Amino acid sequence: MDKTRPKVWPQYLAAITATLSLAISGSHIGWTSPTLPNLKSPESHLPITSDESSWIASFYLLGSIPGNILAGLTVDWIGRKDSLLLAGVPLFLGWILILVAWHPYVLYTARFISGIGQGIVYVVCPMYIGEIADKNIRGSLGSFIKLQVTFGELYGHAIGPFVSYNVLAYASIIIPIMFFLTFSWMPESPYYLLIKNKRLQAEKSLSWLRRYQNEEDLKEEADQVQKAVIKDIMNKGHFWDLFDTSGNRKAVLVSFGLQLILQFSGIAAIESYTQEIFDQSGSELPAAYAVILLSLLQLIAGLAAAALVDRIGRKPLLMTTTFLGGMSLALSAIFFFLKFQMKVDMTGLGSILVAFVIFYELIIALGLNPLPYMMLGELFPTSVKGFAVSLANLWGSLLAFVVSKLHQVVTDTCGIYASFAWFASTCFFGLAFIAFLVPETKGKSLMEIQEELNCGRGRRKKCEERVNVSTIA
Repeated sequence: MDKTRPKVWPQYLAAITATLSLAISGSHIGWTSPTLPNLKSPESHLPITSDESSWIASFYLLGSIPGNILAGLTVDWIGRKDSLLLAGVPLFLGWILILVAWHPYVLYTARFISGIGQGIVYVVCPMYIGEIADKNIRGSLGSFIKLQVTFGELYGHAIGPFVSYNVLAYASIIIPIMFFLTFSWMPESPYYLLIKNKRLQAEKSLSWLRRYQNEEDLKEEADQVQKAVIKDIMNKGHFWDLFDTSGNRKAVLVSFGLQLILQFSGIAAIESYTQEIFDQSGSELPAAYAVILLSLLQLIAGLAAAALVDRIGRKPLLMTTTFLGGMSLALSAIFFFLKFQMKVDMTGLGSILVAFVIFYELIIALGLNPLPYMMLGELFPTSVKGFAVSLANLWGSLLAFVVSKLHQVVTDTCGIYASFAWFASTCFFGLAFIAFLVPETKGKSLMEIQEELNCGRGRRKKCEERVNVSTIA
């Protein structure tokens, strides 16, 4: 009997509802751009200083650090699905605290608690999507990770400038409510269920996700997944196993390297200070509208990334977007150098700087921004995936906090052009790392990726025979 092709729409539905947790995170990120300038104004109901404003922005990144650690403890204990639902609690509570805040310290607390939720979802979502997705659409589903973050940012940017502080908070609470109402009905990862020796539930999960027309196809995939899980469980799955095999060490190097390139390209700093950067450009386009335009274009780019990643491949997208992002950052550095260091009259040219910054965020949304997160669900075996994704996201959160704070320090001491030159240099140096060390995972099963990481492409066939590994279809 010919094998029937699995349905893809249930997998898209599960991925979209799961990544609504990231849309909540995006709305928390986007909240600062329209809100902080209003809170710093004399008419604010809760006046804050510039220093308090910077801490309100950065406490969210600090909160994600313990969130990353907590995710590593819960994802293999209570499961991928319940960990995501758990993460929704601090993300929801953060909006409640923002709504009732009477002192800047309450906003610090709200941002820190919300950051804990972000830390969890950034770890768990790549795992969940990587484990529920068919290999032919895994890249497209993984693109929803950053796409939903961008949607959340756009949500805050588009609503915030036109409504009051309280109305924005109430509007933002809608997203976590939607997440709880929809994702609660989605299935658990079949990988996790088989780890817990729940074969019947795993088959039900696969049946829901694939909608096979006959029982044989379902049993066959369940058997293949179970073989992969058994192999991973035999490797014990301790934290130190991340560095115990050459494949895991390569995966750690790739994950850490991609996070370093992404974060040192300045994404956290530019997102935190977008409105101020646009204000310094001297553009005639109001900064608030420029930020909305930026978020809208990022959303479109995220949709394009979902369509491109499984057609073009991970590596070509990373190379192209990193190079073009570096070029736009370099041109931005030159603009600021001419304006502030060389005192060149840039009147009427501010829109050029706005275009450079928008192009940077637009182009990396096609590759450099989503792929480091998406590939976390592909590069590691199931037995250590929780530790690996947690550690990589912890590293990314630390880098994001450092970059966000250092950007202001470098800008104040050397000039904003020096900060942008640093970001651009990282992109250009990162091209060599991507070219020589990042593997292509397009169209490969999770086990095939592990074989390549551990054996190398040249010795893969001999290694397969030695370790007698069955790949996942």
